[in-house]
Parts: sequence; structure tokens; C-alpha cells
Amino acid sequence: MDYNLINTELSQLLRETYRKTDALLAPIPDKYGLTIMKVKTLFELGKNDDLTIGDIGVLVGMAGGNISNLCKALEKEGYVSRKRSEKDERIVTVRLTEKGKKIINNIVEEISEKYKKQIKLTNEEYNSIIKSLNLLNEKLNVELM
Repeated sequence: MDYNLINTELSQLLRETYRKTDALLAPIPDKYGLTIMKVKTLFELGKNDDLTIGDIGVLVGMAGGNISNLCKALEKEGYVSRKRSEKDERIVTVRLTEKGKKIINNIVEEISEKYKKQIKLTNEEYNSIIKSLNLLNEKLNVELM
């Protein structure tokens, strides 16, 4: 097995898939006046209650100061609440508000519809893709947090 070829081909396919997915989904956040990065942040908060600013930064791939500003903006828009730790004021925990939960549900619904119309996978194809991506993630075995 030629790992150089696999690495190049795999990296290219993943980048291309990521770009196409972003292009397909980009109009949805725009509709709500959000950026893709804000939506990714809201999604991570929807999957994990009470994340710290640092945790969110790692999960969405954004530096500390930038993610902090993004969370402040989301708080001003009413989508999240932020709370400073009483033990260590440097630590700020973020969670979704009801407004944040509602917008995420709306966006998830729209994304599902968009995928359904665009991709049109059979259950077998879908399961095969999910199985392969899970295998790849297991094999990569890189800790993100």
C-alpha cells in the first residue's frame, strides 16, 4: 500500500468534501445572520453542555482571543450565556440559551432537508460512509482536547 498516495488522495478528498459541504450549507447561516463559525460553535454547545471558552476553541479550531470575542457576540445576540468561574475568574463557561437551542433546531432541520435534496443517498450508502469515516477517526487516534 502506497501511504504517500493514500495520504495525498485522502487529504484532497477530505478538503474537497469540506469545501463542498460548506458551499452547500453556507446560505443557511446567512439566512439567520450568522457566520459558519458561529453555527459551528452553537452546534458544539448543543452537543456538550457547559463548555469553557478554551474547550470551544479546540473543538472549532479557533484561537482563544477570537473564540472569546465570538462567544461575546453570540451572548449579545441572545444565543448563549457566559459565566465566569468563582474559583478561577480566567475560566468562562458557555451554554446555549433557549433562543440558541431553537435556532440550532431550525438550522439542523434545514441542513437535513438540504442534504436530502442534494445528496440522495440510500441507507446502505449512508451507513457505508458513516462506517468508513468512523474507522478513519478511530485509526487517526488524535486527541483534540
